[in-house]
Amino acid sequence: MDRQTYQKIYSSLHNFGDVFRLSEEHTKPAGMLATILNQKIVKMTRFKHRKVYSREKELFSRWKQGRSILELAEYTYFPPTLMASLILKNCDLSRKNINWLFKHLDCIENRRLRKEVRKALEADYFFSPRAHEMQCKKGEMGEEIICKWLEDKRISYCTEAEIRAQGDGKTPDFVLSDPIPIDDHMVRWIESKALFGDDFEHKHYAKKQFREYADIFGEGMVVYWYGYLEDLDSEGEGYLIKDYSFFEGCKEQIDELFNYLVYW
Repeated sequence: MDRQTYQKIYSSLHNFGDVFRLSEEHTKPAGMLATILNQKIVKMTRFKHRKVYSREKELFSRWKQGRSILELAEYTYFPPTLMASLILKNCDLSRKNINWLFKHLDCIENRRLRKEVRKALEADYFFSPRAHEMQCKKGEMGEEIICKWLEDKRISYCTEAEIRAQGDGKTPDFVLSDPIPIDDHMVRWIESKALFGDDFEHKHYAKKQFREYADIFGEGMVVYWYGYLEDLDSEGEGYLIKDYSFFEGCKEQIDELFNYLVYW
């Protein structure tokens, strides 16, 4: 995606109600825009987290006075799941216990609290346990498409799990037995990311993973399933960047991946 289009879409995306409108307006897949929205919300929340938690005593007091968790989330523009976590923390619960209760809501003894936490998790498209599970599922689906593509082309490979089982350390999702030529690169590894490749995500993973993989395994390929900024800098980094459009013959699986998180 060109940067100008991305910036127009990014600045106009505020909630899921914007996804389909902007999808039609810019003729981009709804799944791509839903992913961009998710990354935007997560990034904004990182910057807002400390500020909101500096007010936790005030917010807990407001909750005790009758304001609901959803109302407090809307008041602070903070994700409902994280607001529920803040309230539970101030009920003297540890993070471990909070995470457990999010998966066992019926074990919350206080009736009001149980009802409000349930509503908060149901309303949260980005930070709830269900949202996390769906993101993990998207990652698995992306890797399954690469498996199919490799096997259809009879390309031998080892997965990250297989390599780690042998005791090796950090490794990409797929290491090829023999390099394959793609766009003047001899690709020896493939890393799958169920993300849109924006500046923030790419800089993070280039530093954390991609450069190290290139140093260890040689040239590789990074797949941003939901697209990427066309001017992302990977020149001389030891890897090329592709998206869903590279994988011909996998349309049915790609359509499933793109629609997975759009409909809650």
